[in-house]
Amino acid sequence: MLFKWIKANKKIGDEEFDKIYPDALRSKADTHFTPIQVSKTAARLLAPGPDVKVLDIGAGVGKFCTIGSVCSKGYFVGVEQRKGLCAIARGVCERYNLTNVEFIHANITDIPFEAYNAFYFFNPFMENICPREKINDEVELRKELFGEYSGYVREQLAQLPKGTRLVTYYSYLREVPPNYALKRSLFDNNLKVWEKL
Repeated sequence: MLFKWIKANKKIGDEEFDKIYPDALRSKADTHFTPIQVSKTAARLLAPGPDVKVLDIGAGVGKFCTIGSVCSKGYFVGVEQRKGLCAIARGVCERYNLTNVEFIHANITDIPFEAYNAFYFFNPFMENICPREKINDEVELRKELFGEYSGYVREQLAQLPKGTRLVTYYSYLREVPPNYALKRSLFDNNLKVWEKL
């Protein structure tokens, strides 16, 4: 029912929606889950048509991808290095019969970007420099990983074709290559839309 409401543009609050996730994770929602309205906007900007394959870098429990899959025409793939969070995201898809979405349990450095033509980035590497914001103890966190992961994303994005779209939300922007132009800023300039020149 929740995803049908979202598809139909009915109002539902994040607190109500987030009840589909375990209690221990809901307490981290404000920091780590993309809000519904931001998810809908970002998904529609990234995937205006059916031929778009969106990669969510650090998908967590999959909130952005699952919402994107029902409110846009694109196909959403979330990569998440925490096996437990990936399992939760897959479980939500199964429980609600969601299509146009999948989740990969992997480190971002194992994912080649050329299979995708749009990207969503909600500061997934921040935990490495702000450990008090960590989700859980399932993965190792180190300051060096913030630079390593951001650098990998920047290098991969820089090599993609002209017109590739990127949306960042609450990002330090270290992952954005210089050959991407800022096209729009929304939600108090926290959501930024970029395009490869």
